[in-house]
Amino acid sequence: MRLQMMRLLAMLLWLLLTVGKTNAAEVRQLDTDYTDGSYRVTFEAVLDALPENVAKVLTDYPSYGALDPRIRSVEVLKTLPDGTVRIRTVIDVCAGIFCRSVKRVENVRHGAGDLTSTVVPERSDMRYGLTHTQWHALDGRTLVRYEAQFSPDFWVPGFVRQRYALQELADSTTTLFDNVERVARGR
Repeated sequence: MRLQMMRLLAMLLWLLLTVGKTNAAEVRQLDTDYTDGSYRVTFEAVLDALPENVAKVLTDYPSYGALDPRIRSVEVLKTLPDGTVRIRTVIDVCAGIFCRSVKRVENVRHGAGDLTSTVVPERSDMRYGLTHTQWHALDGRTLVRYEAQFSPDFWVPGFVRQRYALQELADSTTTLFDNVERVARGR
């Protein structure tokens, strides 16, 4: 009986030590900030996936819902003459007890190892939004740098901003890139 219990504990310990490491980006930087009505996040991590696979995941706009569980819908609206892709997303955002569905229309420009997304305010629940993602090879893996700044066009209670919103922003950014890594590794 005691031997069986020891084996069970050893197996559980092994699972705890190995399962969590299979799809976790190596986070090098994660900073969030709220100043003058604007949220900011800066994230840098090494993903255990090839850069070309990371690029395929980041530019597969219709599949964004698989990367962020908060995304309720994604629609590619059109491709502009300069190659910019216009997409619309609806995101369920919750911070503490405050929840809201946020509509966002963005113009997304893709270059080599680079993705820049600019919110179209008149078609969004945002006054402003700019996201810049860069990636490149690093020893058979991918170094990703992600910076986002946005200003919601709706009221957010002060206690939510101070107590919950920045942690939710950090958690959702980490989840997003853990999922980018997971999907890119499967390609």
